[in-house]
Amino acid sequence: MGPMIATVESGLSKGIAPIPPGTNASFMDDPIEIIVTRLDLGPEAVRASAAVLSDAERQRANRFALDRDRSRFTVARSRLRQLLGARLDVRPDSVELVYGKRGKPALARRFAASGLRFNVAHSDDVAVYALSRGHEIGIDVETLRVLPDADSVAASFFSHRENEVYRSLAPRDKPLGFFNCWTRKEAFIKGLGDGLYHPLDRFDVSLAPGEPARILRVGHIPGDLCGWRLHSFLPGPGLIGAVVVRKLAQESASRRGPERIVVRPLPLH
Repeated sequence: MGPMIATVESGLSKGIAPIPPGTNASFMDDPIEIIVTRLDLGPEAVRASAAVLSDAERQRANRFALDRDRSRFTVARSRLRQLLGARLDVRPDSVELVYGKRGKPALARRFAASGLRFNVAHSDDVAVYALSRGHEIGIDVETLRVLPDADSVAASFFSHRENEVYRSLAPRDKPLGFFNCWTRKEAFIKGLGDGLYHPLDRFDVSLAPGEPARILRVGHIPGDLCGWRLHSFLPGPGLIGAVVVRKLAQESASRRGPERIVVRPLPLH
């Protein structure tokens, strides 16, 4: 299946970021790339993937108790290095990464002029990568399924407004509504770089099936005034994804329309 290009309806969220020093303003016109890949490779491919990792990454991989999890991490990190290296015009093993205080990865300072931002998520044997020039970004993916404790999870982790909408859904719509909400909230807190340290009840997202993906509120600020756009996408059969993109100051001033999202989903076969 070839690349799919979609302009998606958007919502907004917290804070407007200036363009980083050295970032070319033409990046504002670059599409947001989403690449979907499988992680269940054979032993030889996993060994080849490990060869491009840093020593710290190999040590991290070796801390996984299960071979399956070790292989998934190795392949996912190798693929990230390949994607970044291709866009930076360097070898994958030359890509240098740093980590925020909550663990969000980013390129090291020597690559700052590229303006390249990225985020990664995975569900079982599928990984998704979001790449952008100049925009902070966050992404999540989940396998759509029925969770026996979904109602209690929603009551504990969704905001009051989200939980009310979720409880009002018809039983057949609840699984999709649940994972709409979960992926959108996860993508947003990953974009912020806070992970689960960010209180999940401090912001609302849309979740009803058929409703556009939007951030509705962040604290006391309406979603359409807060500087982030939220999009949903379909990575492949049985999967659901969400990505958030931080607006640039120039985009806010010009009231520029939604980004162009290029999704390279899993092949059908």
